[in-house]
Amino acid sequence: MKRAMACVVLAIALSGCASLAVRPCDSVGTRDSKYAARFFLGLITLGIFEAGVQQEQAIEAMEGWRFCPPPPPPVAWHGPPPAMGAPRTPGMLVNATKWTINVYLDIDPTIAAAPPLFTLRPGESRQLALVAGSHRIAARPVAETATTKAPIGRYERQIQIDPRDRSFRLQLSEAEFK
Repeated sequence: MKRAMACVVLAIALSGCASLAVRPCDSVGTRDSKYAARFFLGLITLGIFEAGVQQEQAIEAMEGWRFCPPPPPPVAWHGPPPAMGAPRTPGMLVNATKWTINVYLDIDPTIAAAPPLFTLRPGESRQLALVAGSHRIAARPVAETATTKAPIGRYERQIQIDPRDRSFRLQLSEAEFK
């Protein structure tokens, strides 16, 4: 038992208080192991060791954490990387008609080869994210079916997306088809 106590006292004397002072540059694992060691050494020495560690931390804080490497120089922010593209504003496009419609974005639906962006069934909605700026939304009813009679007209609207907008909602109603 005397040898164990002598080893503990020798370990405390050789380790010193500075080695267990928690510094801002310590990793999480290093901090945890320092706290665990300080707890047991504080119990063995009845708190005298902890007072020494606290004093060492106060001295290091006043001197600017002399054992930590200097922080890296600040880097100027240059915006998002070019691969990310322009920011987009999310929105919802809702079909409030009783027809299935084809939706076109920024193209003329009268062109025969122009494919629709997507098709919306009656009551269906779809999310759409647009880049800030002016956009042309067009919609045409899909050809008539046996149960519904679709109008010949089409929906067209020019919308402006502001970069400060958080979202938008565009509802296509039957009265807007001309």
